[in-house]
Amino acid sequence: MFRALVVVSAIAATSAIYAAAGGGVTRRTVRRQREFLTDGYDRAAVTSNDVCPERNGRYPSGNQCDKYLQCENGIPSEKLCPDGLFFNSKASIFSYPCQYPPEVDCEGRTQLQPPQPTSDCPRQFGYFRLGDETKCGQFLNCVNGIGYKFDCPEGLAFNELTFRCDWPDQVDTCDAEAFLGFRCPPEENPLDGHKLYPNTVDCQKFYLCVSGRPRLYNCGTGLGFSELIGACDIRENVTSCYSRTPDNFLRLG
Repeated sequence: MFRALVVVSAIAATSAIYAAAGGGVTRRTVRRQREFLTDGYDRAAVTSNDVCPERNGRYPSGNQCDKYLQCENGIPSEKLCPDGLFFNSKASIFSYPCQYPPEVDCEGRTQLQPPQPTSDCPRQFGYFRLGDETKCGQFLNCVNGIGYKFDCPEGLAFNELTFRCDWPDQVDTCDAEAFLGFRCPPEENPLDGHKLYPNTVDCQKFYLCVSGRPRLYNCGTGLGFSELIGACDIRENVTSCYSRTPDNFLRLG
């Protein structure tokens, strides 16, 4: 994790140093660029064959999300982001324009450069799910081709569409029932609303069924799920459980 932060920080720092060093960029140029774009300039229309709309600036290049046009003193040149990073046309002129997919709106630019996979990663940079539809809680953060494994919070699955941890029933590639080890009983009366069900092993945990799909919750430190009241309660009132450790309840029987 530390190494990942160092690498990403180094990329950002390099960009900041470049901007501070010059390249023809001034605050007046940035102000003029913003005014020009506000007047209706079509960023998506820029290609390497176009003249620069401003003497200094960065603009999307064609239909490729990881390529951009950089203009320095009116001279255009095409730049390619590192494999797996996308060009953010909304990034500040003083920041590094190549960012992770969750931070970028490609604005219809669907093409990407060919991947440069490693033994760890399908691309040099990016977030990728680990495991199959029954093991959805881990993902890989790739930095310079090195993969760093992360766990979603308990009960959540990695969503490949949003690049975030989400309820497993909201993730198309995750089998929520197999992942959580629980299948919701058939609804007797939809008007009764959402129902809660105890975890058969750990009294601190319970399931909430939403539209017939399970979600796992945890009552938290010192509490357990009481079937009597259908809610979390203090340890002393959860008579169906015993405590192996002060914060870990196991269900009797």
